[in-house]
Amino acid sequence: MKKNSGHQFLELLPQLVKLACLLAAVYFVVRCIDSQATDDIDIKDTPITINDIKPIGELYAYTAITEDFTIDNVEKVGFFTRKYYKAVQTLRMQVSYVMNLDSVSYQPLEGTDTVVVSLPPLRYVQTAQGGQFLCEVEVADYNARGAIGVVERKVRSKYDTAENRQKAENHVREVLTSFIEQCGKKPVFKNKQ
Repeated sequence: MKKNSGHQFLELLPQLVKLACLLAAVYFVVRCIDSQATDDIDIKDTPITINDIKPIGELYAYTAITEDFTIDNVEKVGFFTRKYYKAVQTLRMQVSYVMNLDSVSYQPLEGTDTVVVSLPPLRYVQTAQGGQFLCEVEVADYNARGAIGVVERKVRSKYDTAENRQKAENHVREVLTSFIEQCGKKPVFKNKQ
């Protein structure tokens, strides 16, 4: 048996030598590639400009959900009679001030870290979220458009105020200040004419 195991070793010896040579070759190739790589990484500063990374889209600066109503007279005409009934038109509205961020302009002041930000006017938006018409009797041909207009005007008169507009503009300035300061700049705001 001893002769047999020695004989098997001699048969495997050329394959072991080939494996050792292959591993040595791989080791030297890896060492050669590592010696050419440097530890220094060349990082170049990229100048940050507000115009390159300005926010886009629309910013809803103030949003509220409100419900209001109007009372209207509804006329029901019969064959010989004409009667008037009270009707109520309710309307649930979302009111918002919207800033078009695409229209905001940024002008860096030369030699400083200050950016002049010109804001366009805020746009007041109100959209109906639902409504309900209630009447003492069923009326098939009643056109509620006039009553809806009354409710819309009431909602606008309550919410489209100078005070709410100023709150919305302050919110826009806070959001844009945060963005500009993240870019390492200081904002100075002005309104577009």
